[in-house]
Amino acid sequence: MLDFLDKVEIINETNYAYLMNTEVEPYLNKKGREDFIFTADGRKLHYEAYDKALSRGSVVILHGFTESAEKFREAAYYFRKAGYGVYSIDMEGHGKSHRTSKKKEKVEIDSFDTYAEDLKLFIDRVVVPATKNGKVYIYSHSLGSTVALLYMMKHPYIIEKAVLSSPMICGNMGMPVAVAGTVAKLLCAFGGKSIPAPGRCVFDENQTVENSDATSKARFEYYHNKRKSEPLYQTSGPSFGWVKASLEARDKILEAGKIRTESLIFLPEEDRQLLHSFTEKFADKADIKIKKVNNSRHEIFMSADETLKWYFEEVLEFFAE
Repeated sequence: MLDFLDKVEIINETNYAYLMNTEVEPYLNKKGREDFIFTADGRKLHYEAYDKALSRGSVVILHGFTESAEKFREAAYYFRKAGYGVYSIDMEGHGKSHRTSKKKEKVEIDSFDTYAEDLKLFIDRVVVPATKNGKVYIYSHSLGSTVALLYMMKHPYIIEKAVLSSPMICGNMGMPVAVAGTVAKLLCAFGGKSIPAPGRCVFDENQTVENSDATSKARFEYYHNKRKSEPLYQTSGPSFGWVKASLEARDKILEAGKIRTESLIFLPEEDRQLLHSFTEKFADKADIKIKKVNNSRHEIFMSADETLKWYFEEVLEFFAE
């Protein structure tokens, strides 16, 4: 085990909210900064940066669908304390970044290539200039992993290593994938790309940990309370245009073959959001190792203490090898 891991203590669930509010958040606020970058077409993308003068490199955090950098502040804390600079961006349609949809709960996009191009802009303009030893790592969750893969397929020699946590190769549509794809294509062809997916684009302020993607009640409630108080964090579902774009990204990734960037996949024991058969097919073709995570759901980073400690130690050890 790496000696520096002993310095990174998991935030205990028993006093979670208190420790986050009195230790983690003040530390991040002191060490970090918030800013925006602007794309060529004038879209504003929000990010958080935690620079490190003498570092092991930089970790780029890529959040999942309907999430934001705000949800990954605990993860940012662990990476920063382990010696990395940390850079976390809100993707198009999420958090404090530009939104096409006027309905805050809905995400719209025409192509996932937009996410990948925005990531390139962020890495080129913000991350690489601030990275002292030149080593850039990616820690990604769900949609973030899809974006990371699309980026690495085009730019295979920029990222040192990548963690793909519950990667969204193919989401669980609640119906056969072929049917969902056909419906999305037909609606988009007839001007319905902005129509929200049924039952998805509604924020549920009464959601509980039992029907969430987390296993830690303390972690779930801490972030859920933030969502209830900030409308920008209440993003909840996709348009049919987004669904169509996600399936096109899936096909592109499955056709890609081997990924040159050294990567590691973490798959949770229980996952209501993804179809793992597609992930396993991709991993086999891309020659990427999978680590299964017991006692976890889709949001592995929102697991109970014992699982979370093992998980982040595995992530940090992979980066440091």
